Amino acid sequence: MKNKKFLSIIIPIYNNPEDIIELLKSIDISNHKNLEIIIIDDGSKPKIQNNLIKFKIRYYYIKNSGPAYARNYGASKSLGKYLLFLDSDLILPKNFVKTLIATLKKDNIKVGSIIYGMKSYLDNIFSQYKAFFDFFNISIKLNHKKERVLIGSSCVFERNFFFHNNGWNQKIKTPSIEHEEFAKRLGTQNITRLKKVHVLHKFPTGRQLFSIIFLRSRDWIFSKLNKDIEFDGLSRTKLTGFISLQPLIFFTLLLMSLITKNSLINLALIPLIIFIFSNLNFFLFLYKNDKIIKIIPYIFIHFFFCLSVSLGAFSGLLNYSFYRIFK
Repeated sequence: MKNKKFLSIIIPIYNNPEDIIELLKSIDISNHKNLEIIIIDDGSKPKIQNNLIKFKIRYYYIKNSGPAYARNYGASKSLGKYLLFLDSDLILPKNFVKTLIATLKKDNIKVGSIIYGMKSYLDNIFSQYKAFFDFFNISIKLNHKKERVLIGSSCVFERNFFFHNNGWNQKIKTPSIEHEEFAKRLGTQNITRLKKVHVLHKFPTGRQLFSIIFLRSRDWIFSKLNKDIEFDGLSRTKLTGFISLQPLIFFTLLLMSLITKNSLINLALIPLIIFIFSNLNFFLFLYKNDKIIKIIPYIFIHFFFCLSVSLGAFSGLLNYSFYRIFK
């Protein structure tokens, strides 16, 4: 390979020039000649290329094909021994590149996940809740489990290993469960969590958060029933699935109580109690890491977060049923 680099940073973008500019500003490439940044514009209208002239990057424009295809396309154009995939709505902390390169040179890493920082980049209670949720369910729980979680928005692969495993599944057109499908294909391969680096994420806010969670839960259930993915042993387990159902069960019993005018309201307290006690460790984590005044709003957000998960799961079940009937 001519002009071989040590690290290729591959970033798909789509109609978000402000995000990619902010990310590129956070990437410190000074004193790193053995590095390249590849931008794959996945059909933005208008093209974002003119916004990026001042940055030292390689830019490619393709018709809209989804993040999996864009990542694979970027990998095919890369020169790096290691491939770092980043979503465009991330921010890199100071010395990220330097620390990552030092880690990759020291350790024999085939595939590694880079976790989100505990603090959200955006100053918004919904974004901060999601940052806490991901940190709790990945960083803390992974300390006691074999690491099998692939974080698609920030992960690194050894080049030959990536291509040997056929890259991202291009049949998945939307950013949803492509990282979990890839993790399943990796089989028993350990996915290293790079503990010395982290990224900051612009997590969605308000209704957008619940909408995204609904859609991802829908896609996850469909793919699980289709045997394309599996439980990760952390945030996705049979137990967490049962816990996430409690808000839906609560509202179902409450609605039935109002319709039938029976005393089902008492039964509705049962899923509410299960929800509270099953999430005590997470709520304690929130209490320890933020202001007391925010705990109640966080609990309400988590309640509706789980409701979005369960509604999405129900939608995925219906979609799969129709798929099996009419395919």
